[in-house]
Amino acid sequence: MGSFDSLRYRNFRLLWVGAFLSNIGTWMQSIALAWFVFLLTRSAFWVSFVTFVNFVPTVLSPIGGVFTDRLDRKRILFVTQTFMMADAAVLATLAWLHHATLFAVLALTFGQGLAFAFNGPTWQAFVPSLVPSEAMVNAIALNSTQFSLARVIGPAIAGAIIAASSNGAALVFTVNAVSFLTVIAALGLMRTPTFQPGERRRVREQLRSGLAYTWRNRRIRAMIEGIAVVSFFSAPATALLPLFAADVYGRGADSYGSLAAALGLGSVAGALVLGRLGNRIGKRVIATAMVSVGAVLLVFGSTDAYPIGLVMMFLFGAAYLLVVSGTNSDIQLAVDDQMRGRVISIWVVAFGVAYPAGALLAGLLASAWGPQATAVVGAVACLAWGLGMFRWTPGPSARPALETGS
Repeated sequence: MGSFDSLRYRNFRLLWVGAFLSNIGTWMQSIALAWFVFLLTRSAFWVSFVTFVNFVPTVLSPIGGVFTDRLDRKRILFVTQTFMMADAAVLATLAWLHHATLFAVLALTFGQGLAFAFNGPTWQAFVPSLVPSEAMVNAIALNSTQFSLARVIGPAIAGAIIAASSNGAALVFTVNAVSFLTVIAALGLMRTPTFQPGERRRVREQLRSGLAYTWRNRRIRAMIEGIAVVSFFSAPATALLPLFAADVYGRGADSYGSLAAALGLGSVAGALVLGRLGNRIGKRVIATAMVSVGAVLLVFGSTDAYPIGLVMMFLFGAAYLLVVSGTNSDIQLAVDDQMRGRVISIWVVAFGVAYPAGALLAGLLASAWGPQATAVVGAVACLAWGLGMFRWTPGPSARPALETGS
């Protein structure tokens, strides 16, 4: 299978282009928001706290997963994308009028995170329905590719705008609000089957059944545990990048930007590799990627040579992407479609909560041990878990059939 095969299918192609353009806006805003809050407060605490506020609602993703399994997924995405567009538009308006208080920024950032708690599981469950089952892993990989490309492009554009204009942050917020129209338009142009509502039970009952289903399936449970462990213990690689650039390599902001760009480009490379693997993704590939994350992070934490650090960031981005999208793909191949939203929502929580928690702990440890020792500790944990996965993770369950996409 070619790396770009899923783009042959009209519905997926529409969503991919719309998401790519929208995610450029999202990454632009993430950079501008940190700068805007810093100018507003001159406080490193509030800069980090606004990121925390954005992640907090992720714990509600399992509730979003319940609605993903009981409502029309395309309609949910319409609602969440429209809400996030309105939220970004309000932030842009307040910034242009110079009325954006810290409380308003935090409230609007929390609103974005709350919308994502419903959007995230629905998006992950919606993608497989847009392509035939044999192209599903390729579609998931290409979805990660556009996200990683946007992660490289968005910050670069935002940085240039902020540097060129005194109202740069407001302009970036405006661009982000407009970018949501690309996804909304893509959803409107799609031709999808009429939604057939499934069994309706109380939210609590459906949530409980989703948790029980996930716990009973050892393969799915192992993948969720794996993404949680790797996201938590590899957090120093990204959370401490500014410290590596300044304190370890003795360089400035341009080197920090180069390290971040290398990580993003590595993620793109990893996604393209996964796309070529297709449905051949399995335990050995994912375990190898986990071991690679640990090995690369071990080298990264053991050297003070900037060129080596740059190469390690590229390799880390590739290996980490294979873990993230690989565990997602393996779950998507194993789960029953009527449980897809609830199970994927648990993966979203494991991924979305483990990283900020790991980043917070990495910051605390780095202040006592330094960034290199902190990275090495995380590397050893990733290595150990990846090696254990080779031995203890069960083989794949029978893979359910998916409806053919178009």
